Amino acid sequence: MSVKHFVKYEPQEKPPHVLAAGLGAQIVVLIVTGIMVTPLVVARAANLDAASSTWLVFAALIAAGASTWLQISRLGIIGGGFVLFVGSNVAFVSVSVSAIGAGGLPLLASLVCAASLATFLFTAKMGALRRVLTPAVGGTVLMLMALSVAPVVWNMFKKVPPEFAGTTIPPIILISTLLPIVVVSLFARDMLRLWAPLIGVVVGSTVAWQYGLVDLAPVAAAPWIGMPVGHWPGVSLALGETFWALLPAFVLITMVGCIETYADGLAVQRTSFREPRPIDFRSVQGAINADGVGSFFAGLLGTVPNTVYSMSVGIMELTRVAARRVGAWGGLFLILLAFSPKIGAVVAAMPSPVAGGYLLMVLVLLFGHGVRMVTEEPLSFEAGVAVCLGFWVGVGFQGGFLFNELMPEWAKLFLSNGTTSGGLTAIILMGLISLKNRTRDKLSVPLEIGALGQIKPLVQGFCTRLGWDEQASNRLMLVAEESLLFLLENQSRGGETAAGAKTQLHVRIRDVEHEAELEYVSAPASVNVESALMAVSADSEHEASLEEELSLRLLRGMTRELKHLQYHGTDYLLMRVDSSA
Repeated sequence: MSVKHFVKYEPQEKPPHVLAAGLGAQIVVLIVTGIMVTPLVVARAANLDAASSTWLVFAALIAAGASTWLQISRLGIIGGGFVLFVGSNVAFVSVSVSAIGAGGLPLLASLVCAASLATFLFTAKMGALRRVLTPAVGGTVLMLMALSVAPVVWNMFKKVPPEFAGTTIPPIILISTLLPIVVVSLFARDMLRLWAPLIGVVVGSTVAWQYGLVDLAPVAAAPWIGMPVGHWPGVSLALGETFWALLPAFVLITMVGCIETYADGLAVQRTSFREPRPIDFRSVQGAINADGVGSFFAGLLGTVPNTVYSMSVGIMELTRVAARRVGAWGGLFLILLAFSPKIGAVVAAMPSPVAGGYLLMVLVLLFGHGVRMVTEEPLSFEAGVAVCLGFWVGVGFQGGFLFNELMPEWAKLFLSNGTTSGGLTAIILMGLISLKNRTRDKLSVPLEIGALGQIKPLVQGFCTRLGWDEQASNRLMLVAEESLLFLLENQSRGGETAAGAKTQLHVRIRDVEHEAELEYVSAPASVNVESALMAVSADSEHEASLEEELSLRLLRGMTRELKHLQYHGTDYLLMRVDSSA
């Protein structure tokens, strides 16, 4: 049964500017700490000077604001058109520190720019890659990322002035930061829970100030409005051995960010409208591409990459306001905050144990999110072997236990990052499993009524091999016919193809848990089958012809599951049919 949502303002609607600005400001207050702390932690772990640290934070805020604007836009294939706030990606902390140590900020900038282009490869092949880059693979890489960032966090706990080293003060500050975050996260509800990280940072910083670890003089001296002390570091064009050794890790983390944004793109569509509607995967592609453009812009500015903050979806569910105007105001506030040295000085004054405690909680949530992604769908034995082996190979290389010393220098740099080695292992194994389970029953035909003559033997051969009876075989054939007729009707509505060329239809049938999964891959259709099915009801006047409505009702009645995934350039029509009566 369809579930309706109580939404005060849908994305295209325009709430009063006062309301939109207030909600945008509220979300910015909740996420700005994370946006600024991530580049600050990178700067401290890489031992950058104050000027470079200031520039990293400044550029991160500018990139986050601009990327949030991109997310609410629909500029061709860029932007999803929904309220998704963007911020610094904590998953890049470890590899960013390695890049700065190997070649400074210019090398980091070039790696971020190059890796961000992988998002467009991902979205271009999103339909085809869905069986290899699964949530389970993304979750495995996410857990490995948390493990790779962990050493940076451990060092942050003890990074204090010499007079405080070896005393009980750093652990007291750490506990003062972590305890409020954990307590509020566990016992608070709804909106208050979202404030847990900020509450922990405030409490931890207050305790640190009592012990004399917080110097407020730079905060008092900093102006409210002004430019950062640092300067643009530039982008390195010297693509040497270090660049190519670090690039796979940046690309892999970028790919996992794509999978996370994919999930956020689905979630925001499910909660942004009053009436349920099918997922628009072109919008999801646009959201991922906006992430890529935003990260490329962050790289040009010389800071860490961006990613969508899932928190913004949760806040939208609580406020029931999904209007793009909220994102417009929020992006503006993020950019304005970048030009306030006072705000930057406040974050820079945060002691390292406080920043480490905050980041530790982020890693806990990141690792937990990875576990949920791995267990999102039941794992087959083969997929379980792939992701678990990938995880432990990553741990082994990260710890230097898998004969790292016997490898050449380029391989050491390449594989010693657990995210790279473990992620590639999982992806390669999932690719081999996909090849093993590749569709045997497939063909490509022109999208025309005469194609039924070629599709029928394919369906009959599939049913015979699986031992289906005549009734089940006829039902699968009827589904194949009716879905083909629907696609033909869509083609006639969309007009002729260029130069009278025939549209190709790729037909695939797979045995999935003793059910047939019939897949049609074709050029984009003008109407989504799921939308048309939702519009058809017994007591409503449907615009379609009687024949088309009959086809839709037959498809709905004879399929266990029907999905119409529409991407830029390609449609996937998936129908599950069982063999029972």
